[in-house]
Amino acid sequence: MWDKLVSKAKEGNKFSMEEIIERLRPLLISSIRRYYNKPNEYDDLIQDGVICILESIKDFDESKEVHFLGYIQSKLKYLYLNKHKVKFHLSLNEPIGDNDGEIMDFLVSDSKDTIELIIEDETNNLIKESLDKLTERQREIILLFYMENMSMYEIADKLGISYRTVVNLKTTAVNNLKKWIR
Repeated sequence: MWDKLVSKAKEGNKFSMEEIIERLRPLLISSIRRYYNKPNEYDDLIQDGVICILESIKDFDESKEVHFLGYIQSKLKYLYLNKHKVKFHLSLNEPIGDNDGEIMDFLVSDSKDTIELIIEDETNNLIKESLDKLTERQREIILLFYMENMSMYEIADKLGISYRTVVNLKTTAVNNLKKWIR
């Protein structure tokens, strides 16, 4: 009986295809329940199963002496088992945690290694903490000298203090920074 239906279905007989699908509906439903039981997805799973059956009719080779029902049962089993392997898709704009950061914010460019970025971040934090320990005048001189690229004469003129005072404050500040950063 199955051989005749499958042969006619392979030739394109729509009635035979519909008959096979109707007769295999209980197998289809039991395969869904056994291998991928997600009731909220039943309609889609049944459609996937019908497509699998139709493709299996085309691919079925009678010369291999395999029973059609066993062949279909195996195809349905692996169809639904493989549904568990569906890849997880994640948006790079997906928020992370409670803050406003996104996954994209944490991706590292090829230009710097992750370890280098961590070290750079730690170094920056250490420098900021050390600068905060300096007196206000020392911090101002260090920032003007290293960040604004001002000469010590320019700093002395800007702050209204002597050149020698700028040299002494800068020297003391640099020595303190070296001590704290080590």
